[in-house]
Amino acid sequence: KMSISFIDETLPVSNRARAAATAGRSTPNNNSNNDENSSVDPRELHVPSVTLVIFSKDKTKLPAVRSAGDVIVCAKVILQEWSGEPQLCARRTSRISIVRPRRPRCPGGEELHDPTPPDDYCSDEAGRDNLCWPLVDGLWRWGQRRLSAHPTMSPNCYLSIAEAVASEHDCNNNDNDFERSVSGDLTAAVTAIIAMPESLRRRDSPRGYLRLWDGTGPSRTDPLPLSVTSAGNSNQQPQDDPPEQVLTTIEKIVRDISASGPPNAAGLDGNVIQAPIALCGRVINAIIWEENLWNLIHRESMIDMGSFVRLRNVNNTKLPTTGTNCLSVHNRSSLTPLPFDAYEIKGLLKEHAARIQKGDPTNPTSAILPVSSNHVSNRSIRPSTNVVLEMKNHGVSMIEQCLQTPAPATFTLQFEVSHTVPACNPTSIDGIKSLYTKKKDGTSSFRFALHIKDASSEVDVLCLGKVAEGLLGITTRDITSNNDESSEKCEGALETLREIMSPGTICEGKVRSILGKDGKLYFILKSMFCISAETVEI
Repeated sequence: KMSISFIDETLPVSNRARAAATAGRSTPNNNSNNDENSSVDPRELHVPSVTLVIFSKDKTKLPAVRSAGDVIVCAKVILQEWSGEPQLCARRTSRISIVRPRRPRCPGGEELHDPTPPDDYCSDEAGRDNLCWPLVDGLWRWGQRRLSAHPTMSPNCYLSIAEAVASEHDCNNNDNDFERSVSGDLTAAVTAIIAMPESLRRRDSPRGYLRLWDGTGPSRTDPLPLSVTSAGNSNQQPQDDPPEQVLTTIEKIVRDISASGPPNAAGLDGNVIQAPIALCGRVINAIIWEENLWNLIHRESMIDMGSFVRLRNVNNTKLPTTGTNCLSVHNRSSLTPLPFDAYEIKGLLKEHAARIQKGDPTNPTSAILPVSSNHVSNRSIRPSTNVVLEMKNHGVSMIEQCLQTPAPATFTLQFEVSHTVPACNPTSIDGIKSLYTKKKDGTSSFRFALHIKDASSEVDVLCLGKVAEGLLGITTRDITSNNDESSEKCEGALETLREIMSPGTICEGKVRSILGKDGKLYFILKSMFCISAETVEI
């Protein structure tokens, strides 16, 4: 049996949406407070869809649907009612064709704006000439835009990795060792695809594993299944997980959304997000049991590292021997690759950006977003990978914790910079002169403070000497010189100041606390870089 959901905006509001609205449910990405007096519009919860059900004794003869947005052409199907909702059912005489572009859409592509019809794949080559290609092409373009602007996942079935692993907490805090079972639909990025070793493949064994990330849950990466590592395949454990491919994919998505139009085109609420330099959240294993699904993943490369997918009707379970919580993709589950700008993906990135802005620690095993040659202005404040890895080995602290810890001590903080002390006008080269002082011997050095803040508190951090020079990319001699090269360096320093003090820009730095001769607590900046790689409104 195979079920395919079609989007049809002519359908009335479903009974399920009305029932969910009566119960006061809301979608995962809206801001409903769900109090007793609040009401939810059923249209917000309504996914205007109808399901096509296809039966076949041979799974290989089922239609080759590969991605959300594929165009399905049906002939001689029956319209019926199931559980109070309309349903389509295929018969033996029915004819089903799947149509999609041979090359999938990628960030930065112009497929939706190019009037030239794409080179389409059609599962029914014999009936290709009978299709109305202008209609098919128009439906595909409409579907891609709708997937970007509207949710297609029922809020009644929403599941996140954080919810899937929440039963670990329940189990650890319950004398009866009770475990809560959860199931639902998950949107996540694939961080690794790992095959079950041939020597261990049995009729009842998993076909393989996916590693998944959705930005939720504690920032940690689960170990590989023991069956993989014990078979001498420990090298399949990625060194970075989430890997670099996921971070670069997110950066491309953010950049594409930025160039695609006004905020309301994204279907969200206009919040500012950044492409992160490292990721928060948990990486979890998902067991793939079905041979046909594994063949699509592994042999036909339906997905790759960095692909965003929707997993329907998955549930949490335990890995054999280790007991680590994971997800089970069983014979009643489905996996669907999503367009890069799908509504749920943008909502996922928005929620993750909120974690970064709040100061949540990043995953210690997350890869680092490489410096892009297209964003040279970021190079002066991006650290080398070695510096970032060194900093990630320390826990990220909150400013309030620093204020309460006896000096001397060293902390890693994530923060926003609101202004400098003394104040500096970052639009004027003359303004930067306020950041250095002259000594009695005629020499000069930088001596200023950055006023930083996070969710817990705010404080002034001294930025002195070589650290200030490294941050700004100039020396005090460049400020006093009048040649063109020095002027360019000063302009670069001003650009750096504007960037780190821009609202919404998150920085990470190492800070040392000391007790001054006057008995007061001071904080000195040791190193610093911007977490923000790119800013976009969605």
